Amino acid sequence: MWKEGFLEKPVLFLSSYFKKYQKLYYERLCDYHSGKVFEWTDFFLDGVIEISNEAIDIVGKITVLREKDMAKIQTLGKRASESAAMVLPKLYGQPIVNVAVIQHWTGFTRAGAQTVIDRFIKMNILSPKDKDKKYGQSYVYNEYVNIFNK
Repeated sequence: MWKEGFLEKPVLFLSSYFKKYQKLYYERLCDYHSGKVFEWTDFFLDGVIEISNEAIDIVGKITVLREKDMAKIQTLGKRASESAAMVLPKLYGQPIVNVAVIQHWTGFTRAGAQTVIDRFIKMNILSPKDKDKKYGQSYVYNEYVNIFNK
């Protein structure tokens, strides 16, 4: 579907389905090589359905999280909410960041980037990756990352 232009990016990765049903996967591959194409096709399409349903569920959770976090950002002052609104969408592509990453995304000074991070920590959007580390700290968008770990 991606190759034909129906999807912007490939989003259905069947490897987890194949691993989950590994024994059946190998059986269906052998069946396919023995001329039993229907069995393989049926198994493959069941995988597409299962993975698609999981993707729909994940997208729903991300949408709810995005709306919740945008509402938090809108409680900030005008300038602070503008800078936070620049950063939040980028966290969906890179949920682990540091000051240098925020600087790169925004063009802010080191202090300005740290201010954005500190605001996100107060709003429970980001949290320190290593609580004991003083310098070179990375920060994680845990609630987003956890959507994929369930």
